[in-house]
Amino acid sequence: MEVGWYLRLSKATEIVALVQPGALSALEEQCLINPPWGLDSVLEGDSLRVVFKREKR
Repeated sequence: MEVGWYLRLSKATEIVALVQPGALSALEEQCLINPPWGLDSVLEGDSLRVVFKREKR
């Protein structure tokens, strides 16, 4: 999944994406694979607005 590369290589502290609701479990899994990232999600119409945040260590 492409988001894994963004989480691994990004120097950003926050990444925002608009995704289908069915993708949420896969995105949560990416956060487990790529610590120190966490995510929050909000339903916007038929999509989810997902905000990945780099947690401080």
